[in-house]
Amino acid sequence: MIFLLLFIPLLLQAQVIKVDTKTMETLGIRVQKVKLTEEAKEVSFPAVLEWDKSATYEVYSPLEGIVKKLYVKEGSFVKRGQLLAEVFSPRLAELNAQIRMAQVKLKTAEENLKREELLYKEEVIPYARYFSAKVEYEKAKSEYSALLKNLSSFGEVRGNNLLLRSPIEGIVLEQKVASGSSVDLQKPLFKLQDTSKLWAYAYTDPTFSVKDVKAVFIEFEGNRYSAKIDWVSPQLDPQTGKQVIRLSLRAPLKAGLKTRAVFSFGKYRGVWLPAQALQKVKGREVVFVKDKEGFKVYPVKALIEKDGLVLVEGLKEGQEVAVSGTIFLKAQAER
Repeated sequence: MIFLLLFIPLLLQAQVIKVDTKTMETLGIRVQKVKLTEEAKEVSFPAVLEWDKSATYEVYSPLEGIVKKLYVKEGSFVKRGQLLAEVFSPRLAELNAQIRMAQVKLKTAEENLKREELLYKEEVIPYARYFSAKVEYEKAKSEYSALLKNLSSFGEVRGNNLLLRSPIEGIVLEQKVASGSSVDLQKPLFKLQDTSKLWAYAYTDPTFSVKDVKAVFIEFEGNRYSAKIDWVSPQLDPQTGKQVIRLSLRAPLKAGLKTRAVFSFGKYRGVWLPAQALQKVKGREVVFVKDKEGFKVYPVKALIEKDGLVLVEGLKEGQEVAVSGTIFLKAQAER
């Protein structure tokens, strides 16, 4: 059986249908010269956009405190680094007081060290006393530096207030506090969404495979945006019976939009022919190629159909193919 299938194309091509010029005119058989072209090998499916849930951020205060001022509200568009809120923190007030005291202590220790150094150089005091002043200075300096480092660990500070800024460009999905609200490490102030990052859920045929996909795009209103395959559902969608493929992309589009997911497999190389030029003989797609002897049955492969035309693969540049009157040629081939 396999042996016979292998020889079907040869048997078909060996078949010649003799038709003279007069008969061709009578039957309306016209031919078209093959001109090969390249077309994108693509398939598309409906897709729906959603926000990329991995690009959602919650903003917390690193210290307990009271919201003194809000600069944005739910639904606001924010830029990266934009001020969101100011939070008064008793911990910051206490830390700032300690820093002021440490600063005074450091200044006093520095002045004492200068004085003791001068006296030591004039041999008024022993080295031990000078060394002790030096130790006190280094200790005061270390304490002051440690307090400043502690302060900077909480982020941007203005007086006794923490300044909270947006880590992303996007929108405020949720505002969870009001002016005067108490906050702590367990309570988020805002929920933000990076609107440049999207997921597209494409609903494809159950048998569609992404194995040989070269590139993926989301198409909306004539524009295309590059995407990446993020996840292929292991089961069919129970409501539609379709395979669900999630794509990730960056694009100036909105969640909820209905779009098209375009999967590109590279390029086809073939010739566009009228649909009637393609016929089926003995279960194979064929066209009829004219030569000196007549018309030969020529197996081909249909790639794309569009607007009454079909892109056919398997022909050579310059061949002449029957594009009308093919019903007669098919009947002769099947005899």
